[in-house]
Amino acid sequence: MLRTITQEALVVGRMQRTPDSIRCSRPKPVLYNKPHVFRTGTASWTDKSLLQAGWYPPGVRGSAELQLRYYAERFDLVEFDGSYYALPRTDWASRWVERTPAGFLFNVKAFSLLTRHPVEVERLPKDLRALVPELSGRVRASAIPQEVVEAAWERFLSFLEPLERHGKLGYLLFQFGDWFRPVPKSLDYLEEVSVRAAGYTLAVEFRHESWYAAGIWQQVRRFLEEAGLVHVVVDAPALQGVPPRVCEATSPRLAVLRCHGQNQSTWSGPHQAAYQRFNWAYSEGELLDLAGAARELAQQAEQVHIVWNNNYGTQGVDSARAMQRLLGIVPYAGLPSAEPLS
Repeated sequence: MLRTITQEALVVGRMQRTPDSIRCSRPKPVLYNKPHVFRTGTASWTDKSLLQAGWYPPGVRGSAELQLRYYAERFDLVEFDGSYYALPRTDWASRWVERTPAGFLFNVKAFSLLTRHPVEVERLPKDLRALVPELSGRVRASAIPQEVVEAAWERFLSFLEPLERHGKLGYLLFQFGDWFRPVPKSLDYLEEVSVRAAGYTLAVEFRHESWYAAGIWQQVRRFLEEAGLVHVVVDAPALQGVPPRVCEATSPRLAVLRCHGQNQSTWSGPHQAAYQRFNWAYSEGELLDLAGAARELAQQAEQVHIVWNNNYGTQGVDSARAMQRLLGIVPYAGLPSAEPLS
């Protein structure tokens, strides 16, 4: 497996942004109508602003069970991002299995500690908080004892078991911060992730453009392919440091297009709530462009997941419904009993 990125490539990468030749542009129309290639949904079904926006009918809005049932009647996948902020309770996944139809998929975001993000100590389970009595508030991942890290991995993976057993687990999303750069220790950690979570479909999202710099991306892509990691294609504002949209799949089974909106004024913050960063209503022209990107990815992978993280109000569900129209997605139509993507 490729373990390092050459120093020459790192130097070139610091001086040069991603060349246009590997950026994802709207491709020429292609005939690609394989059934069940495309799935689309949002990065949450319980976002506070969505609940307040009136998308859920009055009789549904106050019930966690009815909300998920209502959502799953309209979309065939969802991303659960609550697991990023706190380790989820093990009984939740069993309930979700019962409340969703056959063929529905949950893509689950990795707990923040597992992607080396800062951790809110107060949101750790009580027994794990007891192991770090000297810590409080938001602390760096490096300050968390290895004993807690090991327990977090074990509990996160245990939570997935009911979803996997019933064929309702899509991929695990490992989204790394903009401080996570293409250096050897980062590649070592990605390899560690692939070993710890072996047997699952693992998707990796980078939040810094340096991963796509000239002379680096080609090596990174080869590393992801060899490690069996799915590259998450990002749609985000065209700002310095932000990743470009590079439509290159690293797995023949799955490609992921994750859409964060194009709001340049709110991307860098500060934010009082996460949804403020992704407050963006995609225009019809932007949606057509993203549909083209999805078709381009469908030429490289058997299945394409299009996830909408512009979760302010109904923006995410509106984008997902529009993509269903543009790509002819009919959730569950003729879908056989779903099999795990692993």
